[in-house]
Amino acid sequence: MLARCALALSLAFCAPATAREPWQLSHGPFTTASDVREHNQLGADLRDLDGFLKASPPAWAHALELYAYGKNFPKHSLLRFGDDYNGRLSGYLPRATKHFGSPSFQAHAWTAALGGSGRFANLSAGERIAFLDGASPALVINWARYELGEAQRKAKASPANWALTNGAPKNWNEIFAFYLGPDGKHAGFAAVEGVEGGKAIDEALFAALARGQEALVKQGWPEAEAAAVAAALDKASLALLRDALGKAANASDEARPAALRRAAGAWLAAAEPMLADATAAKTVEAALSGKPDKAAIEAALKIVTTSLGA
Repeated sequence: MLARCALALSLAFCAPATAREPWQLSHGPFTTASDVREHNQLGADLRDLDGFLKASPPAWAHALELYAYGKNFPKHSLLRFGDDYNGRLSGYLPRATKHFGSPSFQAHAWTAALGGSGRFANLSAGERIAFLDGASPALVINWARYELGEAQRKAKASPANWALTNGAPKNWNEIFAFYLGPDGKHAGFAAVEGVEGGKAIDEALFAALARGQEALVKQGWPEAEAAAVAAALDKASLALLRDALGKAANASDEARPAALRRAAGAWLAAAEPMLADATAAKTVEAALSGKPDKAAIEAALKIVTTSLGA
């Protein structure tokens, strides 16, 4: 039965978009094999959160409630993921977990920014919002990394779980759903598409996901494609950080603090690949810490550009 389903799905991937089932999502070469419509709505929470933050004045209490309890993605929230989701973030974000001192590093930063506490206590509303602007696509990228890790864990378990409902293929599809966002908005795809080199990164990610799915529905783990997905997510995080640092470097003295906070938000995802080089990571953090220093920002920008291979 599973083999017949796999064959049907592999044929469906070659069909025109108009031939998709109502539950399927599609962009470029990738069409979902599992129903991940609910996961795709994570971006709707980010959209609504942004609306609360950009209100005049910012609706902090509403934003904090949405962050903590969620709305559009049933039984999930941004806080629930960031707070060491299912106790596995240290395994999928090992460098960042060690560096920040906790697998819940995202939750700590988001909660403080929304609540105006800790390192955000004396910052302006504009700076806090700018941080969250940078942290939103960063969280999506880290959630995609989590799902990649879960797909591999289930594929290599004994016995392996190849179910389209809760197995490795489902987690692989969740990468796509989270990253794409509803109608291609409010998530990783749109954010990365809008920066230099982003379109090529998005195309590489979706192509790798499409190739990998062909193996997954036939009950095989796509080692090379998984590595390509991981590399594309790393490049996505670095591209967002590079863009934020570039804007901070070119900003006026008045606008630079908020621009730098946006880069600090992007750092929550870019830290994982950057920390492979401790010296490079220190250069970035030096720019993100203390008072804005244009020379330090430019040094960090150069390092990130080199890491990105651009």
